[in-house]
Amino acid sequence: MPPVNGVFDRTGTVQHPSYRLLLKEVWSLISYRPTAPNPQALPSGGGHVVLIIPAFLTSDAVTKSLRKFLERCGYRALGWDLGINWGPTDRLLTELRRRLRELRDLEGGPITVIGVSLGGLLARDLACDQPENIREVITLASPFRLPTASTIEPLFHLCARFYSARIEPRRISRSLCVPALAIYTRGDGIVAWQSCRSDDDRCEAVEVSGAHVTICQNPDVLRLLATHMAKARRVKRAGAARGS
Repeated sequence: MPPVNGVFDRTGTVQHPSYRLLLKEVWSLISYRPTAPNPQALPSGGGHVVLIIPAFLTSDAVTKSLRKFLERCGYRALGWDLGINWGPTDRLLTELRRRLRELRDLEGGPITVIGVSLGGLLARDLACDQPENIREVITLASPFRLPTASTIEPLFHLCARFYSARIEPRRISRSLCVPALAIYTRGDGIVAWQSCRSDDDRCEAVEVSGAHVTICQNPDVLRLLATHMAKARRVKRAGAARGS
């Protein structure tokens, strides 16, 4: 099963999160009700288009609060409109590329792609194929530095028989040719946090506190996304002005 080879560590070098952290993830789903930052205190997105790819076994419903927040910050934040993220099946890979081109046309240029957990691996895979359509890739608790370890590995294996051989774990792990931001938490009870960050020059890694399953609601993450994307927008405009 090619897409699974090399995904999970078999040497013991990368340890999966403790089951104590996994229990904290469950409790976070029940109890975590933070207040989002005030968008008026943050820079405007200027209408920039952002594609948000949901996590494994979730849909756009889970990223709704994140999209609403970014919209209030002035971004056009859109879901992937492909239902549940079962992983890299042929259908999802093909339709995700179609969705990227569609939103690129809406923007009239490269867009930002945010991927949550497994969605981040799909975002990096997109950037490998279509870098000209992507301004930046942002991953939230995404184990792209493979091999990884996860407390939900058995669930992944249940779906893996349907995965496409088109996805190559090794290239997802390599440095992208577009800028990247990796946001991770050591409190992650789903995937090994060490695999959610990178030391390469084109990928900035930022640590936050909190759980994996509530990262889309985390006020520190929301604030970071708004300020970081606005900074990227200013850098791009300054570069365009120098080149004109």
